[in-house]
Amino acid sequence: MESLFHVDGKPFFSIGGQVNNSSSHSPKTLEKAINAISHFRMNTIAVPLYWYQFEPEENVFSYDQIDFILDAVRPHHLKVVFLWFGSWKNGTSQYIPLWMKKDKHRFTWVHDASGGTARILSPLCQETLRVEKAAFERVMSHIKQVNLDGTVLGIQVENEPGQLGTPRDYSEKASSLFSRNVPAPLIELLKSLSGGQLLACWNDNGRKTDANWKRTFGLCAEEVFSAYCFSQYVNEIASAGKQIYALPMYVNVWLRETQNRLPGIDYPAGGATSLVLDVWKKFAPMIDAVCPDVYFEDFATYDDVCANYKRDDNILYIPESHADDLNALYVFSMIEHHALSGIHCFAIDSTIDNQGDLLPQCENFRHAVYVLSSMKPLLERYVGTKNVHAVAQYEGMESQFIDFGDFFGRVYFLNSIHDEEYLHLDTYHDEPQNIAVRGKGLIVYAGHGEFYLAGDGFKLVLLKKDSTEHMTSSLRASKYLNARNAEIVSVEEGTFDEQGEFIVNKVRCGDESDVGLWVSYDVGLVHATFETGESEIS
Repeated sequence: MESLFHVDGKPFFSIGGQVNNSSSHSPKTLEKAINAISHFRMNTIAVPLYWYQFEPEENVFSYDQIDFILDAVRPHHLKVVFLWFGSWKNGTSQYIPLWMKKDKHRFTWVHDASGGTARILSPLCQETLRVEKAAFERVMSHIKQVNLDGTVLGIQVENEPGQLGTPRDYSEKASSLFSRNVPAPLIELLKSLSGGQLLACWNDNGRKTDANWKRTFGLCAEEVFSAYCFSQYVNEIASAGKQIYALPMYVNVWLRETQNRLPGIDYPAGGATSLVLDVWKKFAPMIDAVCPDVYFEDFATYDDVCANYKRDDNILYIPESHADDLNALYVFSMIEHHALSGIHCFAIDSTIDNQGDLLPQCENFRHAVYVLSSMKPLLERYVGTKNVHAVAQYEGMESQFIDFGDFFGRVYFLNSIHDEEYLHLDTYHDEPQNIAVRGKGLIVYAGHGEFYLAGDGFKLVLLKKDSTEHMTSSLRASKYLNARNAEIVSVEEGTFDEQGEFIVNKVRCGDESDVGLWVSYDVGLVHATFETGESEIS
């Protein structure tokens, strides 16, 4: 698997929760988030580091926040992703130190078109860049010292950087740059592109190579200009940090695919949106991945966003999403179709109530996390290959067909099976709540008749592709007889241990295996093997 994060040199599929923006202020405020993560059995927690807390006075640094976060999570055996809330958070500059906010002369701010001053630090200010680089170097130096056990997986640099409230900086300095010809390195990038939104914008405006920003990019000019400025600034921060400690670093994105797609209004202009992703990949090479924050409820947009951000030069990792029913369904398709390498949900501490109980609306996402966790070693091996198959019951679906190569597979969704005898699972899972759930999960076919399944609300019946006579015989032609006559070697429930060995918890026989391979989120993995030799029917 191509992965952003690694543990002991091996790919690591991060399944995690990001705490609310201010929840890592103290050990007390972090406690609820850790409790919530225990409900889901996630393996990672994403936690902000606040510049104002790290450097309360200029050149006076406090490492307390880093230390108490690591002290809090280590007993729970969680991995950590630190989120550096530096110059920008959600398109504004809320988390910078007070001494910076007060000094409007040293640290310049973005202006809007009317001349108003936005609460956004300008990416063109070299003094801001200098002091943030110094702070981030201190952050990385301390993490390097305290991360000997590998608890920290990586760093998010800034949080949804860009400027919210204006499509570009209209200060005198920025406007002067905007009036000049587009720099040669960006023109060379445009010439090298073979597709994408940025190239389409350039084509639509006449493919000019010696014109200012407005004539070169038309209505997109302000956003492209802003992305050019922000990407170079963020690259400088990441580069400074990596020279100290080369952990994986990524940038998250407030996406363009919202409302009217107006930069600076519907999303922060200058962030690594789908329009300017090529700019960010070119001018922020020290950023290992550009990662979309995905909150869409319609599948078409969710899928389109993931398709845009999964590229040969960009790993797909979703650092923010909802812990809801639809995300619990869509995540499996993203793994199969776009090689998703990890997913976190935002506001994890808001998924439990004040008594510490999981909110009902988060239950299906908890099931999905259980499935992902049980599949984790297989995902780290097979994501990005044809071995991984998503199961997802979208509206109107009663079953799903999968071609495994040497087997045909039919996934039957339990809530759509009306034959009571065929529906039978086991004495622990024949309750209505296990039958009514929407079908979802993953199937990994390791080849040679070996299948791994995990999920909710479905069963799989396999038909070996050996001969037409065999496949159409009375023993195979109906789902019921085919399931009872499949050449099953074994069906087991179990889990992988830390060494990657499959540990059998239960062996299924008789009624529990001869009417299909069924799954439930709480059984872990179902491991089934089938004979693959030539059939005796001729």
